[in-house]
Amino acid sequence: MRLHFSTDDVPLPDREQFCRDVFATQVMRVTPSDRPDLGRFRAHLDAQAVGRFILIDFQAPHRTGGRTAADVRKDNSDRFQLRRLRCEEIYTTAPTRLRSEEFRLAPGDFCVSSCEWPYEWETQDGASASVLLIPRTVLSPLVGGGRLTGPVVIPARSPLGTLVEAAFDAVNTQAPLLPPALGDAVLQNLSRLVALACGASEEGRWSGSDALRVARLEAAKRHIEQHLAEPDLTPAHIAAALGISVRSLHLAFEPTGTSFAEHVTRRRLQECRAALERPAGTRSITDVAFAWGFSNLTTFYRAFHREFGMAPGQLRPLDA
Repeated sequence: MRLHFSTDDVPLPDREQFCRDVFATQVMRVTPSDRPDLGRFRAHLDAQAVGRFILIDFQAPHRTGGRTAADVRKDNSDRFQLRRLRCEEIYTTAPTRLRSEEFRLAPGDFCVSSCEWPYEWETQDGASASVLLIPRTVLSPLVGGGRLTGPVVIPARSPLGTLVEAAFDAVNTQAPLLPPALGDAVLQNLSRLVALACGASEEGRWSGSDALRVARLEAAKRHIEQHLAEPDLTPAHIAAALGISVRSLHLAFEPTGTSFAEHVTRRRLQECRAALERPAGTRSITDVAFAWGFSNLTTFYRAFHREFGMAPGQLRPLDA
């Protein structure tokens, strides 16, 4: 199942109801409690089934609403959901009839909850989030006690939040492109990481250690891409940014057969080659090397020849 829905092609008077109907039939029932300006109503929904999981991205102008007890009764609620917020939200849910909990979620925060719990949301900028629906049969064995006793918030800037963010971004990019069975396996790995945040069972802790290594690798590679041109891109720098030890960083790269230093050097060399091969390129070889984090030309020339079997000057005239 793959769905892309936008209200742009729906007549203005019908947009809100049509949006609610599509969301209810394709994802889950929710009940907005405010009435946005119908003359400017715009919403979108992207949903993709990947194996047993469903990836969702949505945006709607409703500032208040929720999932009522009636919504829960009418749905198949045998799932957990991992939500990443794009804007600040006050989230109130009732894990039991006798207890409700309220959370103030910041942009980028993750929240793990059960689809069987009624909840309400309140936001100033409309509802907007990316969501992963996880089958209960996947997550329950990985969580202590086999169930969630309440929502779990993973702050965006926490060490675990950084790792979950990297893994979440990776699966959103890669999983829809993979065969269903392989995509399912990738999302199972993310579920193990989620279980660690929720209080993993013995099985969850055992399987979560591998998920943690994969997430650390994804987070490290993303940080490298963002800071590739900086000469002081060291293991200590990245480990501190990710909130992990330098040893954990090196262990994350170990199964790949490529060390941290080798990965950084290779990526810099690839960017240098791409820059030198551009027809309109006007920068000298020296400028290109320094621009991509090399601080020693002798080291750059040796590494370039070792990687590509040629000198940088063979891609363009040598510096004058």
